[in-house]
Amino acid sequence: MYFGSVRFFKHLIYASLVIVLLLAILSLKLLLNTKGVGTYTPYEQDNSESVNESVNESVNESVDQKSDSTPELQKVRLETAQIEYQSLYLELNNEMPVTENSQGKTAYLTFDDGPSARTLEILDILKERNIKATFFVVTSNRDLEILKRIADEGHTIGIHSHTHKYSQIYRSTEAFLDDFSTCFKKIYEITSVKPQIFRFPGGSINAYNRGIYQDIISEMLRRGYLYYDWNISTQDTVNNITPKKILNNVKEMVRNQDSIIVLGHDSENKVHTVKALPGIIDFLEDKGYSFDKLDNNVPPIVFAYQ
Repeated sequence: MYFGSVRFFKHLIYASLVIVLLLAILSLKLLLNTKGVGTYTPYEQDNSESVNESVNESVNESVDQKSDSTPELQKVRLETAQIEYQSLYLELNNEMPVTENSQGKTAYLTFDDGPSARTLEILDILKERNIKATFFVVTSNRDLEILKRIADEGHTIGIHSHTHKYSQIYRSTEAFLDDFSTCFKKIYEITSVKPQIFRFPGGSINAYNRGIYQDIISEMLRRGYLYYDWNISTQDTVNNITPKKILNNVKEMVRNQDSIIVLGHDSENKVHTVKALPGIIDFLEDKGYSFDKLDNNVPPIVFAYQ
């Protein structure tokens, strides 16, 4: 009987060996005809080079399309392509400031949102008391001729914004730079002063810029601009505020700090701020403070998350 016999199993073994040998030969042939993993075919290499050339051409075209491009601008664009806003407004650059702590107790009076008719009244008071202050100005829909008097009388002009529209300014870092540049140019056109400090609309950390404030701060510091928040607020933007309440707000917040930055406003409707100002000056003098203006040598007071 053949099935189940010794001869049957010998033949089965032989057949299995032949099949295995054939499969091995076939596998070897397929392997030799197949390229290894991770290697580039000529098509892939050519395609890669084509992509690189396209990218380079796009970058070059983008640079060339700028009618005001300079060799310096092109160099910066190529070196910092990963952060495009660094190549914007190259004229907005200061030497890195060196801050120095003031001697004694110093109060810095600051006014946001002007200039307006209230600014002129504040300037009259400051001139009478021989005090220098700081004005963080808005340049849209304002009487910018007032900036000349601010500069001529030795006060500091800082940038606040052009539009003061938070939703536009804080849309992106590029949008912030757009607004900042416009404000800078208008101040310079009127006064020949190049502002070196600024104050964020709403303060450096607010509900509108929480997603990008770190990027903006980093970029502005890279360009050499310091920003200043405050540690004393008159709270003169509160509805139905009175001169007495403004003065009391200052009194309640002063705790014998060596350096204080007082936030006030000089927009058109801040009549009560003007009326409260002489009392604020008297109070701070009685507390032993001298007055000075901010510049980029004064160590900033800035906000931080608790």
